[in-house]
Amino acid sequence: MSSALPVLALAATAILLTVAMPRLLPRAQWLRRTPGFALALWQVAGAAGVLAALMTAPAAVIALSTEGGSVPTFFTESTRVTIALVVAAVMTGGMTIMLLRSAHLIGSDLRASRRAQRNVVDVVASRSDGRVRVVDLPGRSAYCLPGLRSRVVLTRGTVEALTDDELQAVLAHERAHTNARHDLMLEFFTVLHRTVPQRLRRDEALAEVRLLVELLADRRAARQVGAEPLGGALAAMAGATHPAAALGSSGTASELIVRLQALPDHGQLHPTAVPVLLATAVVGVLPWLFLTWAFWA
Repeated sequence: MSSALPVLALAATAILLTVAMPRLLPRAQWLRRTPGFALALWQVAGAAGVLAALMTAPAAVIALSTEGGSVPTFFTESTRVTIALVVAAVMTGGMTIMLLRSAHLIGSDLRASRRAQRNVVDVVASRSDGRVRVVDLPGRSAYCLPGLRSRVVLTRGTVEALTDDELQAVLAHERAHTNARHDLMLEFFTVLHRTVPQRLRRDEALAEVRLLVELLADRRAARQVGAEPLGGALAAMAGATHPAAALGSSGTASELIVRLQALPDHGQLHPTAVPVLLATAVVGVLPWLFLTWAFWA
């Protein structure tokens, strides 16, 4: 029974982090006060959940190979170990292939869409300034196409609607996305999110991560241009839209309120940062602790 405990612990950890945590973390709205640390917790929890699921099969096989009564007694110890290694390789390898396949499909689709949009924007832009493109459209829209050849795209309606300070705030926000490669962070979490069976995954979790990414870019922009111009820009851009593969502001009214309320604290380290960081560290080491326990049980 003792050798089964780490296996059960790994299975419980996988369920907790991949099914329960995406339901619980969006309710912890105080995490939005420290978006950088909150994003680290989200990413580590997602990765640790999948890792625990990957480790459950090898841990079970380890327990099986060390329990004499769990396999036919005519198997020698070396044969049991060989069987354990083969089964573990098949199980873990299969799940790894699923992860890699998901990463390939999502990454390929995003990059193809962004490349196509970038090519179109470069052709139809009425103004260009470095990597900033202005498109002659009356509606308001501001977004970035991240990547090695990133672009920040503004419509004529956006340029006309904003003051100079507000326009610089929008540019600082979008450049925060491209410079910090927030797209890779979202892509990583999207891969983990879609690895979970559709009936168990929560779309609210992905929406919360996207909001945290916007809050993080807001804070970086506010440090450059100030909270007041950024707040005015956010209010002016409410309801704006952007292509699906781009990063840009198109949230609901409630998300706009959250972002506006978060601006005054942009330069302060909130007291919740330390416990969030500690929780991230604990979550990250749990699968490894239980796997080590399986070896020594």
